[in-house]
Amino acid sequence: MNIDIFGFGDQFTPQDAFELLNSHVVKKEDENNKNLPIEKIGFVAGVITLNDEVEVMIKFPQQLIQLTKTGFAKQMTLLEMP
Repeated sequence: MNIDIFGFGDQFTPQDAFELLNSHVVKKEDENNKNLPIEKIGFVAGVITLNDEVEVMIKFPQQLIQLTKTGFAKQMTLLEMP
């Protein structure tokens, strides 16, 4: 497993970040794939604060990604679950 950290700048508020917990996401590069394998779907697994900056942890089957609000907006798409 590897951990990637992206983005600097605009921040999540704690409330914004906690509202995303357990949300399903997909990387923007995969968002238009109609036959998306389950391995490409992640979920917001945690919220952390480092040096007064709130970030979310996104868990994919083989990867854990830590993102600021800016990084999240640039790299992830929220999936609408029925």
